[in-house]
Amino acid sequence: MVFAVVIIGELLAFILTLAPLNMAQQRWNNLALISLFIQWNGLMCSGVLCLLRPFIKNYSQQFIAVSSYLSVLLMLTVLSELTFYIMQLYAITDIISTTSHWEFLAHNLLIGGIIGALALRYFYIQHQWRLKIEAESCTKLQLLQARIRPHFLFNSMNSIASLTRTRPDVAERITEDLAELFRMILRDNHELITWSREKELSQRYIDIEKQRLGERLSIQWQTDAIPDNALIPALLIQPLLENAIFHGIEPEITGGSIIVSGELDSSQLKAPQLKISIQNTNSKNLIHRQGNKMALSNIRERLHTHFPGNASITCHEKDDIYFAIVTMPYQHKPDE
Repeated sequence: MVFAVVIIGELLAFILTLAPLNMAQQRWNNLALISLFIQWNGLMCSGVLCLLRPFIKNYSQQFIAVSSYLSVLLMLTVLSELTFYIMQLYAITDIISTTSHWEFLAHNLLIGGIIGALALRYFYIQHQWRLKIEAESCTKLQLLQARIRPHFLFNSMNSIASLTRTRPDVAERITEDLAELFRMILRDNHELITWSREKELSQRYIDIEKQRLGERLSIQWQTDAIPDNALIPALLIQPLLENAIFHGIEPEITGGSIIVSGELDSSQLKAPQLKISIQNTNSKNLIHRQGNKMALSNIRERLHTHFPGNASITCHEKDDIYFAIVTMPYQHKPDE
């Protein structure tokens, strides 16, 4: 913001220098004084607006706009008076030699009032644009977070229904796991959660699927290298586990296995990176291997929202083993 004020002020100084048709050398010599005066006004007006912010921020936009504009005009008046006094005191009369006191003041207020109004409008529009981008990002993130395959919900409800009479204790546990997953899905998730919390939610999801697939589903967690307080987007692993089960484990009569591994890359050549890998035995049925890539696109967009340009997800297959590798900057929650 301060940089923008300085740039706008300096452009105005060049305009005022170039405006007269008479391109005398003296005009260019006065560029430094003109720049100094304009920068002084711009930065002081910005400082006054910052000081006023706590007192006017709770009022209507119309009141804030009028108050800000009147504050700018008042500051321009005070600084113009002070500048005129200093120039007379030190006999700096080259700029105002043919200008009276009131002409100097009116000239500054007219130019400053126009530029101040345009600058306030520019910063208002920029602020509204930034709020719009943040709101769109938040909404987009919530929509991405809220996506969950209907078949997972239906299968879970069917499992609960089938276990209600025969094994009510298991049905109750599955219901609690499902409720916890949906509580996380429906919450405001533009903040990161710890790896320990993400792992707990993923294990709840696996417990639900194990009730349906039984011994056909085998999973190994090789994540001791990931600090428990590492921060990652909520429900980042669950969609990958769901993909692995839906495309690799469920279609096969004998089932398959999933390995979740992770490491913290703390090499000195770059900032620490967190790498999480999900690998699963792939189905031999080519139809089941092909998906709509929605989960991967979802994760990719969420990673970009949280870590713009600094996170990625890559997928490849080797010897009927499918790999999904997520890389993101290592952030951690301070130890309590």
